[in-house]
Amino acid sequence: MMKRLISAVSLFSCLWACSSSDPDTAGATSETTNGIAVMVVDAASKPVPQARVTLFKRSGAVPADSPSEDITVFLPSHVSALETATADDSGMVQFEILPDQCQNAGCYVEGIAGKDSSLMVWTKLDAADSMADEIELLPSVSLTVHTGASSTDSTILGTTLMLDATPYWAQNEGSAFVFSHVPAGLYTVVADDQPVAEVSLDAGTSVDTLVPLPGLTRELVFEDFDDGDSLNNIAKTYPNYGWYFSASKGASWTKPDSSGFAAALKDDSSHGKFLATDFALGDTGYVLMGTRLGLDTSYYDLSGLTAIRLTVRGDCEFRVALEHYLDVGDNNFRKALWLAKASDGWTDVVLRPGNELLDESSYQVSWDEVSKEIGLFSIFITSGTHLEIDKIVFEGVNLR
Repeated sequence: MMKRLISAVSLFSCLWACSSSDPDTAGATSETTNGIAVMVVDAASKPVPQARVTLFKRSGAVPADSPSEDITVFLPSHVSALETATADDSGMVQFEILPDQCQNAGCYVEGIAGKDSSLMVWTKLDAADSMADEIELLPSVSLTVHTGASSTDSTILGTTLMLDATPYWAQNEGSAFVFSHVPAGLYTVVADDQPVAEVSLDAGTSVDTLVPLPGLTRELVFEDFDDGDSLNNIAKTYPNYGWYFSASKGASWTKPDSSGFAAALKDDSSHGKFLATDFALGDTGYVLMGTRLGLDTSYYDLSGLTAIRLTVRGDCEFRVALEHYLDVGDNNFRKALWLAKASDGWTDVVLRPGNELLDESSYQVSWDEVSKEIGLFSIFITSGTHLEIDKIVFEGVNLR
């Protein structure tokens, strides 16, 4: 649940008055002899009666003197509420605050309307501009921030995340920080008074993002293919046999082919080396690629896993599995399995424990049943003609 913070913790961040980390100004105010007036409208420019509008003032708006020309120093910034008012039937809000109290003071305006804060805006207010007098409410955003910290790491429970120079903050809820409703915009995420990331939030979306926290985040890049060999990245510490490829029920691999694994690696300036596979499935076939984490009888405790992240491109639906190390017969393994899909552009796929597909007849079980004894990583492809993979990351664990 997003919580409102009337007196936010002081924190260092980007300078909002001149930085791209400030949400785009969606509107401003008109000056009147009695204060500041704001017109609240929706995306169709229609008035929004009964919208709740709050005027905030930010402190720490002016940078301190820099010790040298090469160093930029920013003062801590926070916001506090000055005044709240409700829009009338014409969408108009009248504040008693005088315009000169906001000039050069870093004032912001928040608008909220609809059931469960479904429409919101957070925007810089320009009290000197008498021409722009509208603020536009857009569908609010659900923001979930994962940190990559182990789910068993108790230190994460005392951490608070904030969106810098706003009244929006969240504490840990299980394995994530959840901002249920925030306005669209570009924000700096702050943890323990330090900026840790920027997030861009489009109206009406649900954003799930990883924000590494110094000293807490655990992240294993299981494979990025940059070394050019067929072994996954943990082979330097835990020997394994590398990647293997198989096909069933009339399907076949076109790439990799008989010339070997290296022939399926491509290289470009933006992604470095990545795996580019091609296949023909026929009417009912499927293909499998996989790698053991260690040797035949090795297994690893991955119970701290908070997500599998893959960067992929292609035209196929596929399933990702972390499998138990013991063969239950006919080369079958009990597994936690997730459904994913690749598209024409590079996409980050995030697969989280709790969302796995369950089917006992196919040895698909819950993550908790196998998480402490994982022996294999597998990808089953059931549609399409090609799949490219740039990176595979285990979030929340570190085997090294």
